[in-house]
Amino acid sequence: MFIINQTLNAEKIPAGKGEELFQKHVAWFSKHFEAGDFLLVGPYTDREMAGIMLCGVETREAVEEILQEDVYYEGSMANYEVRSFKAGKIAKNFADYEGK
Repeated sequence: MFIINQTLNAEKIPAGKGEELFQKHVAWFSKHFEAGDFLLVGPYTDREMAGIMLCGVETREAVEEILQEDVYYEGSMANYEVRSFKAGKIAKNFADYEGK
């Protein structure tokens, strides 16, 4: 599994394109969430223009392929920190935290 920290580079987002690009970004992560590639997606509440994705694909190469589809990938409009990890324990009530 992989944790992806994404931070947008506001200075690289073309003027007047912010909302359009954000909607394409939402469609991208929604597609991969529905496909089961992303297990959790959400923005940071203590940091603007940044968020996290928990990714359940098998390889770092698969993660990279997914990230390259994001509208913010081209032109380095976002930075992606990808970390591999092994889930040692998962709380049975994990889904109770959705939206919190």
